Amino acid sequence: MGTLMGAILIFIFIVAIYKKALSPFVALVAVPLVFAIFYCLITNQTPMNALNWVTEGVFYKVAKGKVTAGTFKSALMVLFACSYFTLMMQVGLFDPLVIAIIKLVKGDPLKIIVASTLTAAMVSLDGDGTSTVLITTAAFMPLYKQFKIKGIYLALLIALPTSVFNMTPWGGPLARVLSALNIDVAELFPRLLPGMVVVMIYAIVLAYFIGKKERARLGYDPAKAVNISQEEMEKMFDAVRKNDPELKRPKAFWFNLICTVIIMVMLVDGMANSAILFLIGLALCLVVNYGFNFKEQKDRLAGAMEEGMPAAAMIIGSGFFMGVLNGSGMGTAIATTLGGLVPAGMGKFIPIFTAILGIPGLIFLSSDGYYFGILPVLAKVAAGFGVTSVTMGVAAMIPLATYYATPLVAWIYILIGRTEVEFVDYQKGILAVGLPAFALYVLVFILTGSIPL
Repeated sequence: MGTLMGAILIFIFIVAIYKKALSPFVALVAVPLVFAIFYCLITNQTPMNALNWVTEGVFYKVAKGKVTAGTFKSALMVLFACSYFTLMMQVGLFDPLVIAIIKLVKGDPLKIIVASTLTAAMVSLDGDGTSTVLITTAAFMPLYKQFKIKGIYLALLIALPTSVFNMTPWGGPLARVLSALNIDVAELFPRLLPGMVVVMIYAIVLAYFIGKKERARLGYDPAKAVNISQEEMEKMFDAVRKNDPELKRPKAFWFNLICTVIIMVMLVDGMANSAILFLIGLALCLVVNYGFNFKEQKDRLAGAMEEGMPAAAMIIGSGFFMGVLNGSGMGTAIATTLGGLVPAGMGKFIPIFTAILGIPGLIFLSSDGYYFGILPVLAKVAAGFGVTSVTMGVAAMIPLATYYATPLVAWIYILIGRTEVEFVDYQKGILAVGLPAFALYVLVFILTGSIPL
């Protein structure tokens, strides 16, 4: 009974999201709650058990003297981390670096392509794909047109670095994995860093070779080329400077930079709770950047939290789904059934299978469908073979390399519109550059022991 009901619950949840009948937040809350009440009735339990399961999933569960945190902990981290980096983007922390990168291009197609890749990487640090697309295309698409560089390359070299920085703690996918597997950011994020570094290097090397190819196609000779005029350079700078110029605080640059570095070092070392670190940083930076002005602090806090609040709400909503699956025993029943289908000696390969399954899973089911519907079940199966939740978390992040081939992310349509490419051409291209990145992640994580074989 538990296996059948759990499978139906997961299926309806995924279909509801895929068909866009329900928003992810509503599906995470309503579908498991209805199923939990129905399950209680047919198993002669009080429907109040459903609320107890949900409460345990969101807040905490005490079993055998051990306290297990719910999704609320991850939600707080996402809320304050997203808000902090949104504020840093608004005050212009990354502007000097982006402008320095743009200054290097000098009309060379190779330099333009590499610079656009680095700019996309810097801007995507706040975890917002839409702002990354708008700022990077505003700065570079005029140059791509002027020098007749193919727009598809800009689209791909924005999407690839953005997929790398989606692995940051304030990125939506990592927050979903932390919630689905009930693990702490300090356990998972440091294990992802080597793969992120290698794939970012791959993105830059890829940009270099694309630039060489474009040089040859366009007949560009660096020795005879004319540099971009200062007027054109200023237009590129303005694409960065004039993005919410009234919010910029260049005088506080060094404080913002030092504060951000300290937070990241303490987070990676696990020296303090990540939500507390970002909360403190957010409060300090609001005062330093906007002074002792109640209204401005309040407005800037509200503006910064616009990015973090929806993500945090969804993570809290996932506590309903996790709580019902775990509290009712449906999740354990499914895992036991699937575990019996895994051949002896093959259990250690479940993380690799999880990563491979994530390619179509993320593209066609959405990140919510895959991370909340499929991953928890696979993690329970893996646990029966001694595979840890952290290892499964690493595996679940790998398919982000090809995630942006999905038609389910809104900003991708902005990207293909502004770079003037067809979706089918973009999708083929991102899979072509994303699959090698996928292989690099697998190799790095195996070599570093994050995925033991």
